Amino acid sequence: MKGSLFLTVLFLVLMFAGTAYAQRVNPKKGPGGCQKSLEICEIDLMTCEDESLTFPGDGYGNPDAFGLSGHGPALSYTDNGDGTFTDNNTGCLWEIKDDADGVHDKDNVYTWTEDDSDHTDADGTLFTDFLDKLNNKCDGDESTTCTTNAQCSGMGNGLCGHAGYRDWEIPNIKILHSLIDFTTSNPAINVGVPGDTGLNFYWSSTSFTPSVSAGSAWLVDFRNGIVDNGGKTNLDRARAVRGCN
Repeated sequence: MKGSLFLTVLFLVLMFAGTAYAQRVNPKKGPGGCQKSLEICEIDLMTCEDESLTFPGDGYGNPDAFGLSGHGPALSYTDNGDGTFTDNNTGCLWEIKDDADGVHDKDNVYTWTEDDSDHTDADGTLFTDFLDKLNNKCDGDESTTCTTNAQCSGMGNGLCGHAGYRDWEIPNIKILHSLIDFTTSNPAINVGVPGDTGLNFYWSSTSFTPSVSAGSAWLVDFRNGIVDNGGKTNLDRARAVRGCN
């Protein structure tokens, strides 16, 4: 009787420990990442891996290029067929830029802020125009305000927000720079990235040393991959992202 009681208690302890471990598992989020639910992890812990965001390599296909290792994983992207593409390393979902009139035009330029006297305000057209259209307008329509797909019935492609998402944002400087392919230039982006890329600077959401000069933000030059900073009232290009976290 005591042996049976001991085995029952041991079984319950092991089951609880397994469940607790499963709850600590952090599957990689975002398109192309681990989408296994907590329930699956609890059933079979071996089917769920603890994956974290992986940055892509520098673009060199040969892992020992120039006699040096450490070039990182191969650059890899998937065109989702809905105006977005996925970075298969980071799992980030990116807006595809084009060369047509509209919010996705690669040559559109925006300001980070409109007010030189308060550099902390994200009130420039980068947010009030670009992100507003991606998040709060019918996809393919760009003029009808919406919060649900039902409000876009018969307009554009019937979705509220670009590709049906309403959480598009301006990438921080590290995420933005992860698109750079250091083996090429003009543009410094891999041929596997769908769409077009403007040969100029693109905004990040990262302010330049805020304690010293919050009036500037970091940018990436997609002509050659360099990182620089510019005044927030300047006009520069933009590319939106979502799903990196």
